[in-house]
Amino acid sequence: MLTFDFDGVLHDSRGRAWRAYQTVRDEMGLVELPDLSGPEQLPVVYQGVLSQSLTRWIPYEEAERFWRRHARLTDATAREEERGIIPELADVLGALAHGPGYGVVTGSHRTTVEHLLSRDLTVDAMPRVLLTRDDTGSKTDKLRYLGGRHGVTTYIGDTGSDIRHAKAAGLRAVSVAYGYADVDDLTAAGPDLVLRTPSELAAWCRARLVEGPHPGPGAGH
Repeated sequence: MLTFDFDGVLHDSRGRAWRAYQTVRDEMGLVELPDLSGPEQLPVVYQGVLSQSLTRWIPYEEAERFWRRHARLTDATAREEERGIIPELADVLGALAHGPGYGVVTGSHRTTVEHLLSRDLTVDAMPRVLLTRDDTGSKTDKLRYLGGRHGVTTYIGDTGSDIRHAKAAGLRAVSVAYGYADVDDLTAAGPDLVLRTPSELAAWCRARLVEGPHPGPGAGH
């Protein structure tokens, strides 16, 4: 069963995340943080392990407060989004749901993710397993649980942090280069595969449906 991150992989929330970043930066008076001119500059701050990404400019405790406020704000504005799923991916998620199933492990809130998924997916095309920031444990813990309980072998994310969590859980790490991080950060984290566009991800998923489950990390691409 393939398992995906949500924001930046299945859903394009970059505009909302950028607006929330700028708002929280201003609210907290954190002039030390970069002033981003648009969503395309998000890779400046989404580097490495997310919980430590702002410590280049501010103390860890302050960064934690920033990200908690950022999460609340992005959650509160989610209903302003025009779309739920990136269009190229809706059909393949349906095919996965009717086949081996798929999972989602995300740092977003459950109600937000369920609302956005339901915008473009029927009930029978929803993920078999959904683990969010409302569930206990780190992303590594959740992925390790899915590997043992549901036979998950692969996690698809869009940041270096996602790749590191997947590898720590013993899973194959596939990354997409159209999300929150840039290719250099992704490459530095050592993914097993980088997919450049949503169409490439959709094609790769369809190939997995034909080939059957991948044997796991360390095998060929």
